[in-house]
Amino acid sequence: MGAVSPSSSCALAAILSIVIFAGMQTFRTQLASSREMTILGGFIGSELFVFTLTAISNFEMFLFGKGFPANIFPEVFVSLIAAMVASGLVHRVCVTTCFIFSMIALYFLSRISTATYNKSAPPTPVKSTKSKRK
Repeated sequence: MGAVSPSSSCALAAILSIVIFAGMQTFRTQLASSREMTILGGFIGSELFVFTLTAISNFEMFLFGKGFPANIFPEVFVSLIAAMVASGLVHRVCVTTCFIFSMIALYFLSRISTATYNKSAPPTPVKSTKSKRK
């Protein structure tokens, strides 16, 4: 299966962000009921971060062109704040775990992005000329 266009990816990521947020609010009491569930709530919040960042970045690529990069401010910062606020509506421990899981996800997103978009040209061999000294 191939990659989809930025506009399709933006729409899909936005819909998934809304569904995740609605699910977090629907199951708020269950997610806040135990220690393990608050960790799960933070993980779900980090997924909200990933999909929100994807939606914002693809929207910008749709508007400004294919090579437009996502920067730390405002794209990553806004997505992280939105995910942490959504997690905070569930439980305050979810905010901390959301931040930790989001930073891990951001690290791997950055590695994937670097591997995909920063292709360098193969090195060209350099012929060395040896000069004879007398």
